[in-house]
Amino acid sequence: MSLLGWPLLVLFVVFALAAPVGCLAAWNRVPGPDAVRVAARLGMIALCQATALLLVGTLLNRSLHLYPTWADLFGTAGRNGNIEAAGPTLTRPAGGRGLDEGGFRFDRDSRTHVGHPRGAMSGIRAEVRVWLPPQYDDAEYRGRRFPVIELLPGFPGSSWTWFGALHVAGELEKAMKNGQAKPYILVSPTITVQPGRDTECSDIAGGPRVATWLTTDVRTAVTRDFRALPNAESWATMGYSTGGFCAVKLAEQRPDLFRAAVSLAGYFKPTSPDITRDANAVHANSPRELLATRPPVDLLLGGTRTDRGTAAAIDDMVTHVQPPTRTFKYILDNGGHLPKVWEGMLPKSFEWLTQRVTGPS
Repeated sequence: MSLLGWPLLVLFVVFALAAPVGCLAAWNRVPGPDAVRVAARLGMIALCQATALLLVGTLLNRSLHLYPTWADLFGTAGRNGNIEAAGPTLTRPAGGRGLDEGGFRFDRDSRTHVGHPRGAMSGIRAEVRVWLPPQYDDAEYRGRRFPVIELLPGFPGSSWTWFGALHVAGELEKAMKNGQAKPYILVSPTITVQPGRDTECSDIAGGPRVATWLTTDVRTAVTRDFRALPNAESWATMGYSTGGFCAVKLAEQRPDLFRAAVSLAGYFKPTSPDITRDANAVHANSPRELLATRPPVDLLLGGTRTDRGTAAAIDDMVTHVQPPTRTFKYILDNGGHLPKVWEGMLPKSFEWLTQRVTGPS
């Protein structure tokens, strides 16, 4: 039974409704001495609370896509698997599109191509989802390559979160129809490569090289297996929450690979213990400090004034901007730290990126 599926939600709704009804029916029918009756009634109250918490937790998980599978929930994802021969093994689907050894396969439910490419530079192998615009297979665009937006979720989101909770593909299609956006390839890689470990998309000394995975390895897999433009002017990053931090940081660290970055409710100082314990790592992974030391990229910093700390973090970030870096603010008056808010910010974010990212070509 899937953590994100309707059967589990319906089951917990039934439990949450049945528990208080059963509690009321049994409250005055508990046999035994006073101590036994009190203990039984406390147990019934705890059961009602537990079923309510299970329902709320399931609804929250469905909204944020924090744990898409049971393995993610229990921290066993990615711990097992088979050793496979590495090499230039290549298979091709009916459409003739090349697959890496991770095997990009079309998932009809999400309309994405899902693969598990192995990073030659980072050594990481993790899930990546690729969404292709409707124009990809049009005769008018035959042979043409497309610009790319790399989508980074929050922690501990998955590669599916952007397509499930934020409905990014549908929002982009509407923006294209309204003339706000050009056709993009959307790429959503896994950023939490070790369950429960928030690296904030960084190369960790003695640990996973997540920045290398997200910049070099994911790009290699996408440009090899799909008609994606390889040049920096045709790539951008976009993220929410921790992913917003990552989007800005990676674009600043690698302006040779990315033209622009969009942060939705992100922050700009590292908080992960993997980084904060080392002053050099803090300097190398702080978006605010990188503004003064790296070649410029265009930044769009979005958030709401009611999302505590977001607007203040953006204002602070802007005070550190130096020409020729160009930074833009997109601040809403109301809205919480929620996917529905970020989903509503996507059309203007796409429009902003379209003015900066080149392609199709």
